[in-house]
Amino acid sequence: MMDATENIVLTDDEGNELECEYLDTIPYQGKDYAILYPLDQDEDEGEVIIMEVVTGDDDEEEFLPVEDEDLLDAIFAEYMKIVELEE
Repeated sequence: MMDATENIVLTDDEGNELECEYLDTIPYQGKDYAILYPLDQDEDEGEVIIMEVVTGDDDEEEFLPVEDEDLLDAIFAEYMKIVELEE
């Protein structure tokens, strides 16, 4: 698992890079999801990116996009519960 202080760079299909701060990994329904904070946004925006974490054959972690809006909402709600408990 990644450290909470790590930054990662996501690259889209067009080769555009987006640097994100890794916030946490949330287990949900048997899968792990990374919560990432894009560093190029204004502080008051506060949007996060949720990616499914998949470990490949070489033990490298890959991040896959989550397309299902209901699933994204459920994972985000789970993340907010954890954040509130930590405060």
